[in-house]
Amino acid sequence: MIDGQGYWLYTIPNFLLAAAMYTLMGRYLLSLVFKPESQMVIWTVFQQLTNPILRFVRGLTPLVVPDGLVMVFSIFWIILARILLLIVAVIFGFAPRFGG
Repeated sequence: MIDGQGYWLYTIPNFLLAAAMYTLMGRYLLSLVFKPESQMVIWTVFQQLTNPILRFVRGLTPLVVPDGLVMVFSIFWIILARILLLIVAVIFGFAPRFGG
């Protein structure tokens, strides 16, 4: 069932999850360069894009986990979500075919 609709049911969520994952990775790398209170535009944009994700994951994570690790947990959960999405897409037959 690789029709147009089935293909996009996998591709769009996967693309959005990948964009969130790479944006979080970018913020993590930028956090090594910029101070948290920095007013640099690139830092501010990355904070605005990733703060909703981090707030959501912070709500799911125990308070014992330091704030710096919440970003790592966020990336980990997104990777797991992408793997789960691929498994579901393969089971229901709307995943793209690799190598053929």
